[in-house]
Amino acid sequence: MNFNISTRCAALLFVLTVLLSGTIPAYARKCPDDCHCDLDPKGRYRTVCNKVEWVNSKLPSFEPDIEVLIISNTRHPINVGPQFQNFKKLEILRIVDANVPSVGDKSFWGLIRLKTIDLSRNNITQLAMENFRGQDNLIELDLSRNRLDNIASGTFAHLKELKTLHLIDNSITEFNQRLFLHLAKLKHLDLSYNSIDDLPPEVFKDVQDLKILRVRGCRLSNINPQIYNILSHLTELDLGQNQIKFLDKEEFKDLRHLQTLRLDGNQLSVIVDELFTHQKGLTLLDISRNRLAKIADRAFENLTNLTYLDASYNKLSHIEPVCFQPLRNLQTLNISGNVQLDLNEMENTINVIINITGLMVADMGALPPNLFSPFRRLSALNLSGNHIDNFTLQIIEPLDQL
Repeated sequence: MNFNISTRCAALLFVLTVLLSGTIPAYARKCPDDCHCDLDPKGRYRTVCNKVEWVNSKLPSFEPDIEVLIISNTRHPINVGPQFQNFKKLEILRIVDANVPSVGDKSFWGLIRLKTIDLSRNNITQLAMENFRGQDNLIELDLSRNRLDNIASGTFAHLKELKTLHLIDNSITEFNQRLFLHLAKLKHLDLSYNSIDDLPPEVFKDVQDLKILRVRGCRLSNINPQIYNILSHLTELDLGQNQIKFLDKEEFKDLRHLQTLRLDGNQLSVIVDELFTHQKGLTLLDISRNRLAKIADRAFENLTNLTYLDASYNKLSHIEPVCFQPLRNLQTLNISGNVQLDLNEMENTINVIINITGLMVADMGALPPNLFSPFRRLSALNLSGNHIDNFTLQIIEPLDQL
């Protein structure tokens, strides 16, 4: 008898606690049969629907208080329209690999808590300003890997709080002048893997506080210097895998806040003196996979804060000691794949960087027997693709920290 009374009291107490707290445990909420529902790491009610075979939307069977909704890998196209307006507490909406053909007008109207919309890896070809009306609080928008080509001026004008915009791997070839109208708070813009051969400066006048710009894998052969003047607050710039052949020493003079610069996969044959002299805060520099035959003696002038340098897979035959002297805080150096680089003649250069902790010398062929003797702090070493056997492996004996 006492046991039954205790059980009933405990159950009653649980119900009262739930009612007073205004929360419903995940297992007590509605969840479609072919979806998974739980709480995300931040305690938000989440519904994940993967590889569903819906012909008609099952949104009415969802919990109205859902906060995170993820729909992916659907067999039939998902229509993005007003049906999402019922989820007033929605903070994150991801509909990816769902064959979405378009976005309806005012699809997200009234969803004032929505912070992230991810519609990547779909079949969207066009966008309009009305698609995002009502999304004054949105922080992140991902439209990567769709089929967008000509995005009209002002398309994102309602997204005045937007911080991050991904347009990776679409079919964009040119920009309308006011594409980024009212995106004054945008910090991160990724335009990588589009068929872009020009970055018109006037397009970027609406996003002058941008911190990160990525245009990797486009068709850029040069950058209008006005771009750098307009985007002078950049801390990260990714120009990798383009068609840039030469950089004048004044190229980056307006980018005095850069911390990360990626120039890999271009067609550079030389890094000229003082190219980075205004980037004293630069910590990562990637110049790998170019056609570099020479790095000028003063190319790294003022890079006293650089910690990571990748010059791998170029055509370097020699690097003068004076070239590395400014790199007082260098931690990781990658010179792999420079098969013409004679490491036997690099003793003086190596003595300049003996305090590094990471060294990559893969695909270099034969290695000098005393190559690693000066390095006492190495904790990471890549020797793959070299002519190493049990005997020559003795070259790493001095490296106690590995």
